[in-house]
Amino acid sequence: MIGFTAPWALLGLAAAAIPLLLHLFARRVPPTVVFPATRYLAETARAHHRRLTLQHWLLLLVRTLLIAALVLAAAGPTLPSSRVATHAPAALTLVFDNSLSSAAIAGGTPLLESLRRAALEIVSALRGEDALWLITADAVPRRTSRQELGPLIARLGPSERRLDLGRAIGIAREAMANQPLPATVVVLSDLQQSALSIASGAGPHVIVRPPGAVVPNLGLAALSAGRQPWGPEGGRVTLTVTGTEGKNSAVALRVGTRPPRQQLASAGATLSFGSGALPAGWWTVRAELEPDELRLDDARVTAIRVANAARANWKNEDRFLATACDVLLQNARLVRGSELSIGQLGPGASIVQPPVDPASLGALNRALAARGSAWRYGDLAAGSGVTDSGAVLGRHLVSRRYNLLPSQGGSTRGVLLSVGGEPWVVRAGSGNLLLLGSRLDPAWTELPLSAEFVPLVDYLANRAVRGELVSLDAAPGDPVLLPDATTAVTHEGQSRNAEGGGPFRVLASGLHFILAGRDTIGVIVVNPDPRESLLARASDGELRRLWPAARVVSPQHAAAAALAAGGRADLRGPLLVLAAALALADGVLAGLGVRQRAA
Repeated sequence: MIGFTAPWALLGLAAAAIPLLLHLFARRVPPTVVFPATRYLAETARAHHRRLTLQHWLLLLVRTLLIAALVLAAAGPTLPSSRVATHAPAALTLVFDNSLSSAAIAGGTPLLESLRRAALEIVSALRGEDALWLITADAVPRRTSRQELGPLIARLGPSERRLDLGRAIGIAREAMANQPLPATVVVLSDLQQSALSIASGAGPHVIVRPPGAVVPNLGLAALSAGRQPWGPEGGRVTLTVTGTEGKNSAVALRVGTRPPRQQLASAGATLSFGSGALPAGWWTVRAELEPDELRLDDARVTAIRVANAARANWKNEDRFLATACDVLLQNARLVRGSELSIGQLGPGASIVQPPVDPASLGALNRALAARGSAWRYGDLAAGSGVTDSGAVLGRHLVSRRYNLLPSQGGSTRGVLLSVGGEPWVVRAGSGNLLLLGSRLDPAWTELPLSAEFVPLVDYLANRAVRGELVSLDAAPGDPVLLPDATTAVTHEGQSRNAEGGGPFRVLASGLHFILAGRDTIGVIVVNPDPRESLLARASDGELRRLWPAARVVSPQHAAAAALAAGGRADLRGPLLVLAAALALADGVLAGLGVRQRAA
């Protein structure tokens, strides 16, 4: 069915009546005077008149068709066609998937190069009137032109960012939503199963299937050092491997500049490495696989903070708490000193229990307020409760506790442990203060009689009261929520100001340290998304089930499919050729008529 890109121009067809009107108004019937001597010429005159009349009607037809052809060409008529060279102006978005997996090498050639060649063939078939966009691994639609698109694609290299193809198709459709031209989305990707999702919107889309078979691959999916900071005795690092089943590879793990430790790994394996004793400070941990067809997922990093045991003091009158501290002292998890007071409010960092005598509670609250505490003690809570199970502590009965209340106008942040959803252990703000809602005594809670009591005291003394270090894992380009105290984030000597409590987006892999003033309070560990290591491709059936009406083609047919999926070929060229032929015929007929009239 014929369509028009500028249907308003069809109003010009009314001009096709002009030659007819001029022809009718120009007709004159001269008076007839018959001379006897000229009667023999009558037959000749009648034959000549018939020829002139025929020429006039032909000239009228040619001029009418000439105007109609020019008006139709201006209206931009189109027809369904698969011929690239004659395509009508179209809106086209190339979704070029240059995510990490596109760097896989098959047959000595990176997959990215095959996708690039197909994209450049499409670019070579474009016209200056086409509306064009480009979406790459960052999922940002860029409006571009035919002249700019080719160099953009030629410069693209593998990106560490992951592209969700369904989301990218939806973004492409939104970008072209206001275009009056036929719109098509063209996806050039390795079509990982892990990158597929449902696409929003509707419209034609072409999927270019990459050549060759999927190469086997192993990648590092996770590298974890557990809770931070570690003590001087060190700890263990856990490493997870993902990829093609049955493929094996050697993996090496290095802590700082120490010699690497090696193990044999396969897909799905979880390996554990001991670090040994470490001096206090920040340590970089790097794991690396033997090189394979995809190198960008063969390395992974994380960071470890090692801190010396807390230098603490405690009162022997608090029998159960003192016993736990003595156990930690014997295991070098505590050292006698004055940096930390355990069980009461001291001049420095303190882990504070409520007083035995309720009459002393007011004095304690005034002392906390003088230290800038964001929390205070309230009344005794009614009834008993159970601690909410979590990573730090399981479920234990609490028979007696005080309500912990934020100071007037203060924030409710800093809750470390809770009972029935109510704060039970809180970080009280400045001065490294921890407030406990109960005394650590069997009369208040069954916790001192459990196996979790000593580890809890260790956690409170060596991590929580120091402001437990934040370790955030992210993939390149993903936003992370920064701690409230954050003022800047630094990476490889470059510092960026950051607002605590807000999202922060990191683009480069590696270690990004979180600063609060001059103090390092945590680290953002940025590594490639482990799903990029899973190179298995979706079948044509899976693609069509997920994206109905998708047209799946090989790279050789990418250009023709991309420009035919919009559905129309341009008829302006043939109409302009017809108009030129009609103009030539008009000239010939007009000249012939002049010569005949002169004769």
